[in-house]
Amino acid sequence: MRIAGLQNWSHLGNPGLSRLITLDEIRQSRKNLPAFIRRTPILPIGGDPAETGREGLFVKAENLQVTGAYKPRAAFSILNAVSPKARTAGVVMSSSGNFAQAFAYAGASMGVPVVVVMPEGTSPYKIDAARGYGAEVCFCRDTLDRQPTVERIARERGMTAVDTWEHPMTVAGHGTLGLEILEDLPDVEQVLVPVGSAGLAAGIATAVKESRPGVKVIGVQPERANAAYVSLQRGEPVTIDDWDSIADGLAPRRPGDLPFRHIRKYLDGIVLIAEADIASTFRTLLFRGKVLAEPAGAVAPAAFLTDKVDTACKTIALVTGGNLTEAVMRKMLEMPEE
Repeated sequence: MRIAGLQNWSHLGNPGLSRLITLDEIRQSRKNLPAFIRRTPILPIGGDPAETGREGLFVKAENLQVTGAYKPRAAFSILNAVSPKARTAGVVMSSSGNFAQAFAYAGASMGVPVVVVMPEGTSPYKIDAARGYGAEVCFCRDTLDRQPTVERIARERGMTAVDTWEHPMTVAGHGTLGLEILEDLPDVEQVLVPVGSAGLAAGIATAVKESRPGVKVIGVQPERANAAYVSLQRGEPVTIDDWDSIADGLAPRRPGDLPFRHIRKYLDGIVLIAEADIASTFRTLLFRGKVLAEPAGAVAPAAFLTDKVDTACKTIALVTGGNLTEAVMRKMLEMPEE
C-alpha cells in the first residue's frame, strides 16, 4: 500500500531530484512518521550558573530520539517512499554511523530487510550497533568503495540501492525537525544546525525559511571538516582533501548535490568551530545541561557558547545525537582548552 501524499519516488534509491523539496512535502513526511518517533524536548542551556532562568540558548535534544540520534526521521521517510514490492526485497545503504542504526531500526519495524555497507576497519561498536537493530552488515575496502559496493549488492540480490545523500526524503524527513522547532519555540530568532553531507541543514533550513523567513538559520562545521563551508564559498560542491575532527559524524569530504542546492538558497551562512571548543561545549552540555552529546552533537551549540553567532538572539541549536563510546567520552572530558 502506498503511503499517502508521497511523490512517485518509490522505485528509486537515488532519484536525482532536479527541484527543491517543498514545505508541503516536509509536512507530509511528518504525517507519515510512526508514532514512536519522539517529539524530543527543547531544553535551556546556560554557560554558567548565573544564567539560570534567563538562558539565551536552547537545544533540541535529538540525543533522546530512538536509536540515540535524529536519523530515524529520514530512514522512515525513505522507506515509506519505497514501493511495497521493493520493501519486500529489501534495501542496501552505506553508513558507518547513526544512519546505519536508523535504517536497521526502521527496517526491523517495517519488516524491510536492510543491508548496511561499512568500510573494513569500522569500529566494532558501530558494527554491533547496526547488527543489534537487525541489519546485515557487509564490508567494502574503503570509503570510496562504499557506494559501488551498495550498487553491486543491490544488483546481485534484487534489492533497492539507497543513496542517502541524494534522496529527497532525506531532506524532507530531516525537515520535520524544523517544523517542531517553530511550533515548540515560537519566538525563536536563530537556529543553529551542524553540517556534514548537508541533508539535515537542507531540511531544517527549508522548513524554517519557508515558514518564517525572518528566522536566521546558520550552519556549523568543525574547522577540520569544512567541506560545506568551502563549497558555499566557491558556489558549488567541493571535495576537500582530508578531514581530522573528533566530530566524525560530520566527516563527509563533500556535501551532497541535492542538499547543497537547498543550503545555498536557505542558509544564512556557515561558521567554523575549533576542536577544543567542541570538547568544551560537550562538557558544558553534560555538566550544566545534563545533556549527553556525541562530538558531532556538540558542534552546533558550540557556535553560540563561543560567540561565533549573535548571542543576543533567542537561539536553538541541534544536539543531533548521543552515541559515543567510553573512550571518546574520556577524550572529550580530558581535551585541554586552547
